Amino acid sequence: MDIKLIVSDIDGTLIDTNEELKEEFHKLKNFVKENNIPFTLATGRCYDEVHDFINEFEVDLPIVVNNGAGAVKDGNFIWETTMKASILRQAIEYADELEMVIVTSDGISNKSYRHNDYIRNQIKKFGRYEEIYKPEGEEWDTASIQKLLIIDPLPEGRIDSVLEKLEPYKDMLNIVKYNDRSVDIMPASTNKAEGVLNIARILNIDLKNIMAIGDAKNDIEMINMVGVGVAVSNADPKLKEVADYVCDYPNAGGVLQAVKKFYKL
Repeated sequence: MDIKLIVSDIDGTLIDTNEELKEEFHKLKNFVKENNIPFTLATGRCYDEVHDFINEFEVDLPIVVNNGAGAVKDGNFIWETTMKASILRQAIEYADELEMVIVTSDGISNKSYRHNDYIRNQIKKFGRYEEIYKPEGEEWDTASIQKLLIIDPLPEGRIDSVLEKLEPYKDMLNIVKYNDRSVDIMPASTNKAEGVLNIARILNIDLKNIMAIGDAKNDIEMINMVGVGVAVSNADPKLKEVADYVCDYPNAGGVLQAVKKFYKL
């Protein structure tokens, strides 16, 4: 397989939950840079939260953000898809009543609906979600949101009760439920696969010449679509089932293993 582009997820793939840039990460970064390997990212993060990775890998290609709801190059959108805030209002306000974590994104930055213990910890540990965005009055009818993240801090999880509020609009949304406690909500027909497909068209690269690497359920469509779909060893079992190759190592060590195996220098 003649791989002409490598697309990697970030969280759970390049890094673990501690988000430390470990030795394997730096080995991967150096290998990619020293060999001029075409490398880009497809992430659930917004653009402001991928700067460190863009700089580390010196990425000058479009970056897929918010699970495919947009793509950014040099700080500017190449494309973006949004949802009307009004269709999300009931779910947001109900989740807020239940004291859940609510984060909205415009693609460039993420903002919290209110500060709670989880958000304060994220601010302290990672420096994100500090800015608050809470639509008021008529703003619900005019505002747009690219991605909505809801997390339930309780162990038993009550996400399904929140998702019931979105039932009238389900055909307008792409709902990615990670577990009983967390969910991403994006516009319908947006996912990482669509994002990678758009980048392939822009770069005039056949999908069969792309390798994509991930770890989670929101990577499945992307893994299925490209020429070589790779799962790192710590990946969700459902992703491993559809991957063409499962790495022996987790996170960046697995990515490096896959790059060395499939990219012809």
